[in-house]
Amino acid sequence: MANTTLPQRGELRPVSTPTEHRPWLGSHRHQEQLRTLGSFAAIVLVGLFFIVPFLWMLSTALKSDQDVFRTPPTLLPHDVRQVTIGGAIYPVYAVEVEGQVRELALLTIADGRGDFVDPAVPDEILNIRMRYAEPILDVGPRWRNFPDALNRATRPSLNVNFWTYIQNSLIVAIFSIIGTLLSCAPAAYGFARVKWWGRDVVFVLVLATMMLPFQVTMIPLYILFTGTLAWGNTFLPLIVPTFFGNAFDIFLLRQFFRTIPEELADAARIDGASEFRIFWAIMLPLSKPVLAAITVFTFLWAWNDFTGPLLYLTDPRRFTMALRLQDFQGQHAVSWNLLMAAAAVFTVPIVILFFFAQRTFIQGVKLTGLKG
Repeated sequence: MANTTLPQRGELRPVSTPTEHRPWLGSHRHQEQLRTLGSFAAIVLVGLFFIVPFLWMLSTALKSDQDVFRTPPTLLPHDVRQVTIGGAIYPVYAVEVEGQVRELALLTIADGRGDFVDPAVPDEILNIRMRYAEPILDVGPRWRNFPDALNRATRPSLNVNFWTYIQNSLIVAIFSIIGTLLSCAPAAYGFARVKWWGRDVVFVLVLATMMLPFQVTMIPLYILFTGTLAWGNTFLPLIVPTFFGNAFDIFLLRQFFRTIPEELADAARIDGASEFRIFWAIMLPLSKPVLAAITVFTFLWAWNDFTGPLLYLTDPRRFTMALRLQDFQGQHAVSWNLLMAAAAVFTVPIVILFFFAQRTFIQGVKLTGLKG
């Protein structure tokens, strides 16, 4: 048994101070810092997963045809250095001549050999095997790819240009947003606040439609719109269905309406307000965040839709931009740099929309999941 020394009368025993626990406090702070650092690293990795394809699109849009297929690929666009001799433009190569590497302009190539000339001495022509020559690359974006892409999308015979397709895409997107908001908001309010027999069963059936792939309804809708209703080659098959709502947006709005206190609606009913008045004057003004989120979702869906325009539109003057991008893919080759330049222009409205609505959009997405 261990001996225990008791303090003598009048003797003070040292009392432990908080400083003795500082190592544990420091360890806790260290753990918090590591946790924060790990979360930040995870966010950066996920962000790179989404931003790298966008950066690669911009990089390809600024490359030449040769640079697109260069191995190994590079993120920065490069172009072969060029020099003007006698009013003509020639590429510059690094050529090994008598054990020395010289920068020479390539005039012609024949049978694996090239005629090179020194820009400083243009009268001296050297015939050298191409295996001893490497093109000199300089970092240089080809900004002319963008006007070239816009010109390629132009069809003068039909009086159609690149902006015609942008206009068609905007028409479809704007009317789709209007139809979605007008149809989904009242339906969601009915599922969230109006009590009627079979409400929950019908809501489950509406959600079940989300499990139906588009391929299941594609042929029936095509027969209905192009045959029965004769809406072929018009925007109506792309716009009218949005006025009948969709399960995903109804679900988002219903979840948000359920987070609004019932006391607000009860007070309005006491004052004699009808259900429509409650919906219009109370619910909708409070629903701006989720309405903004649905606006962004609908715009993205309508703007990027390719299958719908491919099914219903046959006149090039009515093509949307998503459908027009297909023409950059030829039968035997694809102009990847021009395709990516057109795709970059096509992406600009989406980036602008999200830039101005990002705070409201994120708030709306967060609020829709607060209550089941």
